Amino acid sequence: MSDVAVPAGQPPGGVHRRCAHPLVASVAVVDRAVTLLSFQILDSMFEESRAQRLGSHQRHHQRRTASWITCDHALSDPDFFARWRAQVAQRLAEQHPAVLDETQVSEKTTGGYVLQWYLIIPAYLGGLLFHATRRVPLLSPQQLGFRLDPAALREVALRPGRFWCLTGDPDASHPDAVPVPDEAALGAVLRDQVIAHASRFLAVYAPQVRFGHRTQWAAVTDVLDSGLLLAGRSFGSPQAGAADARLVLADGAKPLTSASTIAAVTDDRGRIRWTRRRSSCCFLYALPGIEHPCASCPRVNDGERARIFGMLESA
Repeated sequence: MSDVAVPAGQPPGGVHRRCAHPLVASVAVVDRAVTLLSFQILDSMFEESRAQRLGSHQRHHQRRTASWITCDHALSDPDFFARWRAQVAQRLAEQHPAVLDETQVSEKTTGGYVLQWYLIIPAYLGGLLFHATRRVPLLSPQQLGFRLDPAALREVALRPGRFWCLTGDPDASHPDAVPVPDEAALGAVLRDQVIAHASRFLAVYAPQVRFGHRTQWAAVTDVLDSGLLLAGRSFGSPQAGAADARLVLADGAKPLTSASTIAAVTDDRGRIRWTRRRSSCCFLYALPGIEHPCASCPRVNDGERARIFGMLESA
């Protein structure tokens, strides 16, 4: 295994296959398992080689796709999140017939959507890698990038660099590896990494929205918890995802607002559904014509949650 790491100034992406960093394989494992989002390490040389093999129509489509946005760039652009929220308003207006135009989309709703979508970038990637490979990468804004399509989060990219792993990891001797003694210690690293990135984000985003301190950190808690549940589902065991969430969130270490709330619910048709009780809200209900909350809405009690799940066709 080569010890070549990505230089700090390189755009989101990775390294060439000939000098593959240990995290390249880890991210590939996650990307194959998850359908909700795409997780990538991009290598400019690899992308150019692939583009040469594409047909002209595919190359044209590739040029039209959104460019990568680095998290540190987003956080340093005063207008970025306002533009993103405007795109969300347009998207929601197109999706919901009762909404005549984006002016009817509440600022609370666009603020809630962007709050949760941005937090997914470090929390889902970190949670998935922790669950699937027992590795936690450096999740700072300089290491992460993302793409929108055009408003929703679709792809997350990691720049390989420092990562924490267990002492028995096959790459524990890699120059970028920081071995830790056990899974509890590794879970604490993930928790601290997500909290650190979220703190940077909220310092920029909080003044732009009318959400209190608890609402902001409830969103961080919810996204980290739901990312670990997604990891369990994606790799075949919601129970294992729930166990990881209990480990990572612990007793709700500050500034997180609670321990994990993942639990099994029996719906009205007798099926077991794994879900969680959120403490934050996307505020979709604030749109005209929205009558039914989602199953994890904080405004829904356990009985209503079971009824909502019972209305769904798939288990």
